[in-house]
Amino acid sequence: MTEAPPAPAAPPVRWGLAAALFAATFFTTTTLGAVWSLYSRLDVMVDPNVVAPWLSPTVVASVWSRPEWLRLGLSYSLPLLFILLCHELGHYLTSRRYGIATTPPFFLPLPLALGTFGAFIRIREPFPDKRKLFDVAVAGPIAGFVALLPVLVYGIRHSPPVAIATVPAGEAIMPGNNLALWATTRLVHGVLPDGVMLNLHPFVLAAWVGLLATSINLLPVGQLDGGHVLYALAGERHRQIARAAWLVIALGAFFSLGWLVWAFIVLLIGIGHPPVLDTTVGLDRKRKVLAAVALVILVVSFMPAPERQVRVGPPAAGRPLQRAGFVVGAASPPAAAAGGRSSTNVTGPSLTSSTSM
Repeated sequence: MTEAPPAPAAPPVRWGLAAALFAATFFTTTTLGAVWSLYSRLDVMVDPNVVAPWLSPTVVASVWSRPEWLRLGLSYSLPLLFILLCHELGHYLTSRRYGIATTPPFFLPLPLALGTFGAFIRIREPFPDKRKLFDVAVAGPIAGFVALLPVLVYGIRHSPPVAIATVPAGEAIMPGNNLALWATTRLVHGVLPDGVMLNLHPFVLAAWVGLLATSINLLPVGQLDGGHVLYALAGERHRQIARAAWLVIALGAFFSLGWLVWAFIVLLIGIGHPPVLDTTVGLDRKRKVLAAVALVILVVSFMPAPERQVRVGPPAAGRPLQRAGFVVGAASPPAAAAGGRSSTNVTGPSLTSSTSM
């Protein structure tokens, strides 16, 4: 009688690596969150040659040595990390509930732009059936979306309207439009008058990144969350739908070149989906309802152009008044406007005069 070979040892859970990546992402998002908050404000004009959107020694020293800048950075990084963590914990805790081996959440620091490329967990074994696959996949976007809603509402509520004609001419970098931002602005501020924009609180920027991450994850391709949901719903038919979805992503380059990057990333990870162990177990009615909820979240979170440059200042001859979706309205003249915009100074009272934390 021969003994069965011992089962292979489970790979170690790399909590130390996860903690180090989280700390690095906290540093990058805090530093670059301050920069992006300054770029999007209407009462401050930033010289990009001095305050650049990447981790230069000048930027790091400026943010971490000035309390008012650090405050802006923390008002972006803390809610953003909370949103991303809730998303990944939705996946992680559901996987643990079903006994599916998985890694802890790994955050991805980025030394430019938003300060992070998001976060992920890695499933270490095949999914047993479509129901468990669906539950793990949909838990993340729903948890992240629920987490970002109060952040978005608080941020919009603390983003005062500003008449753009009262600030010096220049350009501000603003989040792209989507239904969630538009509806929250209408709910909190009503219809904004012509030529009025919101001086965005950093919480809005954090919620915007959360919405962007949610919408990208819910795209029905490959092994993104939306790809998992599509496979659980459609089975082998998912390939045709995923190919069409990939083409739509590539065509998004007409709105933003960033979609070409995502189309390439999807090609790298694969448009298709590996099979589950038991393909006979389908989704029940409750899970199909949750799939519809996920589709609604995708629709309200999606933005064709993730960010925009908006001209501000007195309208020049021949230059039309800016209309920027959720930040510019069309009604009666504004009742009040915030103070002017500093053309070179990026410190001092102007940083907190019109945006409460």
